[in-house]
Amino acid sequence: MIARILSGIIGLFILWNCLGWVIDPEAAAAGLEMSLLEGKGGNTQIGDFTSFLFTAGLFACIAAYRAEHVWLYASISLIGSAALFRSLAVVVHASDPLTMSIVSEIVTTAVLVLCVYLMKRERTNKLQESDEVSEK
Repeated sequence: MIARILSGIIGLFILWNCLGWVIDPEAAAAGLEMSLLEGKGGNTQIGDFTSFLFTAGLFACIAAYRAEHVWLYASISLIGSAALFRSLAVVVHASDPLTMSIVSEIVTTAVLVLCVYLMKRERTNKLQESDEVSEK
């Protein structure tokens, strides 16, 4: 049950951030220490961030609702790769690190991986219990 709660909270938080990109993209960009681009660059920036956050948040919420760990893999991949490629940008391109985002993405990914483990364990326990009941 804790895995469902954690993944649901994370999913809702991510969807909340997505909503920020829909309602006030300038403030959302400022929250990531960047300015909102103009023209086609802004369209790409808003579209990419919104779709990233929507997908990661939606899949975490689906996992929580259905209690199925497989839905978390999309969220883990998106958020974990964001931390990886932010870090790579620092090393390869000497960009300024957005440390708080990197740490947040690593922690979020770790919690979602823990949720996968807990959901798998809970499912295994339920299957074992049902097997024991059916054997009697």
